[in-house]
Amino acid sequence: MIRFEVRQDGTGRWRLVNRTPSGADVLAREAGARDRLPWRQAVEWLRRGGGEVEIIGTPAEHFRWVLHAADGTVVAESPAVHRDPAVCRVAYSNAERAARTVFGGLREPTAGAGG
Repeated sequence: MIRFEVRQDGTGRWRLVNRTPSGADVLAREAGARDRLPWRQAVEWLRRGGGEVEIIGTPAEHFRWVLHAADGTVVAESPAVHRDPAVCRVAYSNAERAARTVFGGLREPTAGAGG
């Protein structure tokens, strides 16, 4: 079951989660930046598949995706749990799809959008 969670402590922290009988996977979450977008705006970017996706590797050889708005603002990101850049791109597509599942709407395919 896909679920959207927002912390009610005023921080604006959110996450999009795929809950399974054996646990949960975080598909997307708020960006770690200080000046992050309000959750509704960030999720709308993710849902529409807009912006540019960057795949970032860690020293531990894991990857995460980071979604940037046109002005460079970091919109959303995944945890660094993916072991391959191609799998990380698929995870971004899955997060987009999950956001549309939770918040509705389909987007028209756009050349270059969403990586």
